[in-house]
Amino acid sequence: MPRIFQAVNEEGSRLDARFSVDQADIIVHSRGGAKGRRGAVNADYAQALLLLTSRLSQAAIPILGAWVDSTTVQSLPLSARSILSELEGNLSPEQICSLLSSRMKDIRSDPNSSAKGGNSTKRIRIATGFGGSSEDLANRLGGVAAEGDLRSMERLPADVLRQATPEYIWRAVQQLIDGNIADDPYGPSTDYDLIADDGRRLRPKAVFGLALSMALDGAPIGPRHFTAGGLCFDLLQEAGYQIVPKGEAYESPDSETYIDREWREGSATLKTHLTRERALGLAKAKKAQFRRAHGRLSCERCGLDPLAHYAAEEAEACIEVHHFATHVSEMAEDHKTTLDDLQCLCANCHRLVHRLLREKKA
Repeated sequence: MPRIFQAVNEEGSRLDARFSVDQADIIVHSRGGAKGRRGAVNADYAQALLLLTSRLSQAAIPILGAWVDSTTVQSLPLSARSILSELEGNLSPEQICSLLSSRMKDIRSDPNSSAKGGNSTKRIRIATGFGGSSEDLANRLGGVAAEGDLRSMERLPADVLRQATPEYIWRAVQQLIDGNIADDPYGPSTDYDLIADDGRRLRPKAVFGLALSMALDGAPIGPRHFTAGGLCFDLLQEAGYQIVPKGEAYESPDSETYIDREWREGSATLKTHLTRERALGLAKAKKAQFRRAHGRLSCERCGLDPLAHYAAEEAEACIEVHHFATHVSEMAEDHKTTLDDLQCLCANCHRLVHRLLREKKA
């Protein structure tokens, strides 16, 4: 995982602005909150951006392009989140910063949105033509090991926490269920439980910490790096898991798939199949894995790209998750599903596949 550095001005004072260096790319971390207020991060964003681009110019390190790199838009192709071309990289640092700030306002998860305004202090990635090591580039930029580097940071910023996607959260749940954790720094939960797809109760903070460590390439994440509740719980719930007070009963979530009623009311085997497909944590994990591999969701059977076809971000609801690798009739009671056992299918193909399976059983 790239190290986090802090920008330092010409007088040698640390700025409240952090950046990372990933090979020849510079990642400027987003700003959050108002300067001087509790919880504000990277409040000197604009000053640091000008400082970094000026030092690149002074060192004759070419800028090859820049892109918005926020978690919410990383599934978009680079062309949809580009905010600076290689030719524009030859402009003055002041002109470059002006272009970056104005253009990043219009980059959002829905590229067709006509909303005005927007944030001009987002996480961005600047590609350079530097030929040395990441550490050398950071030195050229005058960066020092950030007080917020993971090795010393007490609380990680939101853009880091959001890297724990549903895919990694599902994998963490499976590891905790299997007891396959070599070093577990998390104690027992005191107030809340996370409900796994099989109904088992797990420690929410342990699930999230393990998931974040996976997302950050094995970086050591401990209880001091984030707080239970808040964004941590939000991300666990967005991944399809319920968080309930200890001892409180819970209800299984409704299905997110709509298979024809004739089959849904059929044999116990088919009901078992549908129950497995209703495991929201598993479905969301598969979709997150597919997005990471392919950029966005599409049907693995007919190739439908709902975003392109319907020109609406909401169209991704057309893609559902189907359990295809092992026939339900062949599954042992303790069968464990992997993400590679699943397919992303459009609603039409999903319904057709189920109808074909039903006819085959008849």
